[in-house]
Amino acid sequence: FWPAMMLRKTAAAYCELSIPAFEREVSDGTLPLPVILGGKPHWHREQIDASLADLSGAGDWRASSNLYAA
Repeated sequence: FWPAMMLRKTAAAYCELSIPAFEREVSDGTLPLPVILGGKPHWHREQIDASLADLSGAGDWRASSNLYAA
């Protein structure tokens, strides 16, 4: 069960990222900015899901990866 609003640590875990990697993705605009709830930054799960869906629709990244290149 993932809560609708997540603190940084939970949101990073939800994306299977370290906290620094999660912060980089937020700073780069790949993931959404937080909202302040209860005086702390929280990320809305549906906004994260939408950002990840947009990212996955960006094309087949494997074509340029040495690991997955045919």
